[in-house]
Amino acid sequence: MKIIHGTKFSKKLSYKERHVRWNWEKSPEGDFVRYHFVVVDDRFRRAKMNQILESLTEVNYGAERIRSEEGKVEGTKFRYLFESYDSRTAPSFLKLDNLRAKRDKDLLERKKGSIENYVADIYERK
Repeated sequence: MKIIHGTKFSKKLSYKERHVRWNWEKSPEGDFVRYHFVVVDDRFRRAKMNQILESLTEVNYGAERIRSEEGKVEGTKFRYLFESYDSRTAPSFLKLDNLRAKRDKDLLERKKGSIENYVADIYERK
């Protein structure tokens, strides 16, 4: 079984379970924070992403979508929704308590390759 290891929490998640992976980094676009989210579920992916976005925009800073991609999780009935956003909202304002969320410190923009390939490698290829 392929296991997703995050660095912030001690729990392990299988890529074949419903979950949310996320990370943040300083945006290359200035005084923003770039957030990356991957929602894995068989349905309601958009609703879960909207729930995350509500916590990002609750402080009235807003969020600008950078990318959005969907794909199938190989060997399962699940699909994933991957989106990145720039926002001025601090990571401490994110509310991910009701979601099975795990921070993945490798979910970052890449100098070689792309973050999209990183996500696809986890979910679409064994």
